[in-house]
Amino acid sequence: MASSFRKILCPVYFDETSPIALEYARHVAKKTGGTIQLLHIVPTDEIHLLRKVYHPETSGGANIVQAEKVARERLTELAAEHLSDTPHEIVTRSSADPVAGILTAEKELGSDLVVMATHGRTGLTHFILGSVAEKVVRESRTPVLTTRSGEKLGDARPFQKILVPVDIAEKSNVALTYARQLAEQFQGTVYPLHIVPSDEAMLRLRDVYHAREGEHGANLVLAEKTARERLQALAQEHLSGVPYETVLHVSGDPGKTIIETERDIRADLIVMATHGVTGVLHFLLRSLTEKMVREADCPVLSLHQ
Repeated sequence: MASSFRKILCPVYFDETSPIALEYARHVAKKTGGTIQLLHIVPTDEIHLLRKVYHPETSGGANIVQAEKVARERLTELAAEHLSDTPHEIVTRSSADPVAGILTAEKELGSDLVVMATHGRTGLTHFILGSVAEKVVRESRTPVLTTRSGEKLGDARPFQKILVPVDIAEKSNVALTYARQLAEQFQGTVYPLHIVPSDEAMLRLRDVYHAREGEHGANLVLAEKTARERLQALAQEHLSGVPYETVLHVSGDPGKTIIETERDIRADLIVMATHGVTGVLHFLLRSLTEKMVREADCPVLSLHQ
């Protein structure tokens, strides 16, 4: 759970996104008493070893030993600048695949949380980091906090408004549990959000919207009433002791509605989970999570089984 974010893995790429990811990692570590595992994956292929950041001109070309030395020096500089008041450790790993390198380090180091930037603003960094972050979100079994694109140092702020899209059919809602703990730590407010599908076919498929067992009609008015009652019950059960405001919308485009709600309430964090969900709904929630990672204005905490 959020209170156990004691080992916080923060992969960095030595670009403009690194400091903001570190700021968020620092925010969490300060609240949980955690240690930041500052990680860089050193590439093993010649093309990436020739990046200017590794100073290939001083070693006559691509040189992994030189790259690892430079990486540790750069990590040490980043830590001195941004983590002087936070426990941390410097970690490097070599891998031809940055995603595999991050996931391996996460497992070896026993990380409780991964904090990473989604991508740079433009060009190659935008493409590489966007792809890496989305794959880590998809494959990691550890919660992943992705920072929003285009952020600048100083934009990082505590999680005062936490938006949580929820499935009202789930009795054990892990996203709300994480959100409650974060709200306790950051003195924030949780906004549980449920989106009732406007599509009749979806209403028929989801038993949770039916008035009686075995009923399969599409009644939007009844679905809204049922959803509002269940959403309130979930909030009362999982958010005891923290401020919350339930939010209900009807929409045929849940991704767009989550983004609009995030902007309306000026959310500081979105918590998304696919825990305990299977089948088509699991696929839909995973797709929504990846969409939030790409498009949300605020950081996204992704939770998976």
